[in-house]
Amino acid sequence: MSRNKLGPRKMLIARRNSSSPMKKSKTSRAGRSACRPYALAVALMAGFATTGVAADTLAQPKDNSLERAAANYIRYREDVAAIEAMPFKNAEVTREAHRRLAGHEPDKLAAGWVAYAALVVADQPDFAEALEKELKKKTKKRKGILGGIDGLMSNISANPSFLRELEGTKPAVDAVLSMAVQDGARISALGESFKTQAYAMQKTSWGKQRISPSQTRITEAADYRRSRAEPAMPTFTHPSNNGVMAPSLASATETWSADWGATSGEARVTEKNAEVVIDRILYLAARYSTDTLNPKIVEVYARNTKSERCLSMAKLTLDQCIAATRTPYEEAFCLGEHGLNDVATCTGWVAGADGS
Repeated sequence: MSRNKLGPRKMLIARRNSSSPMKKSKTSRAGRSACRPYALAVALMAGFATTGVAADTLAQPKDNSLERAAANYIRYREDVAAIEAMPFKNAEVTREAHRRLAGHEPDKLAAGWVAYAALVVADQPDFAEALEKELKKKTKKRKGILGGIDGLMSNISANPSFLRELEGTKPAVDAVLSMAVQDGARISALGESFKTQAYAMQKTSWGKQRISPSQTRITEAADYRRSRAEPAMPTFTHPSNNGVMAPSLASATETWSADWGATSGEARVTEKNAEVVIDRILYLAARYSTDTLNPKIVEVYARNTKSERCLSMAKLTLDQCIAATRTPYEEAFCLGEHGLNDVATCTGWVAGADGS
């Protein structure tokens, strides 16, 4: 009897002992796998610590349609900068300037300006702080009051000027107005330079030489526009705090900086239409900062009808002016007046600026 009782027990112990190495092996492998994400997280935290940036202060937007729209305006800035760097030594200067300046579609340029202005707003600390306060508000069901992002968007829907009335928004609006005036000043400065050069070029042999037929030049500019690739997307660091994200424009290239323009005079909103545009800019900025954007929202709100009409007229006038030119100096005057000065006026009106 004793042997019969001990036999099965020994066999059970033997089975347990024989199976334990296999279980230990599985546990060991699972343990190593589980440790990998933890080790990676520790490594990432160590990396952030060495750079002085906490892991939870960086974000990546789910949608980049605002940056894509803004890039159309930044491309115009880039073209202005490229033209500024070209010395007036031969007729190719006005040819290259014409190709670049005539290569912008009025609707994309107008929408791009609004989109970029929204990024300028989203980059302002005071605006971010104002949004943070709104997002911290709690839902009060009994009173029918929504909190958080739903409450913010509900308030904007009920009152399109809601964001403009928030404490902390004024500095952000001032930053947009300042950008508009300063950009206009830099663009119009180049425009006046072209007009001045037009007179100086009359004293040079190359400035008075006959160039290709005007229609050929207009066609070349149109072909140049169609052949260009889409504008390059910016690389922002996107710092985030309490659910509010900023683009950090200073982290991208110089042409994305709000200080790209030249120092100029006072900026101010002088008409009702400008307030409507400012409200659209603030709404896009709020959507961007809370990472609730989508392409349809950008398409609907990144609109500036007055600028678009103005830019369309400027483009038409430029083509008509170029059609009447026969020499580089005549072409330079057209580009200065309609390719540059008119554009400065078409974008600067929001800030009460006329580009002069």
